[in-house]
Amino acid sequence: MEEKLVRAVHVRVGEPFKIRIWEDRTRGSRWAADFDTALLRLLNDDYDRTRNIRVSDIGMRYFEFLPIAAGKHQIVFEWRYGWKFSAENRLTYEVIVG
Repeated sequence: MEEKLVRAVHVRVGEPFKIRIWEDRTRGSRWAADFDTALLRLLNDDYDRTRNIRVSDIGMRYFEFLPIAAGKHQIVFEWRYGWKFSAENRLTYEVIVG
């Protein structure tokens, strides 16, 4: 499994921010966010389908968070299939809240 730091995001306490990730649901997989709920609140988790034909379901997944506390926090996005317990891939975002 591949794991990588995608990028750092600089935000302020109380100001919502969005992270968008390309998602291909064709084979039943999707991104799931893992984060400390005492430091960040998930406001919205939405999927915008950009292509839907008989054999594919592709689009952008939008996660909107509200930072509750200052500091450095991590959000780990795991690429998961519904029938598996382990992640196929991980993307790590470092959220720097001032």
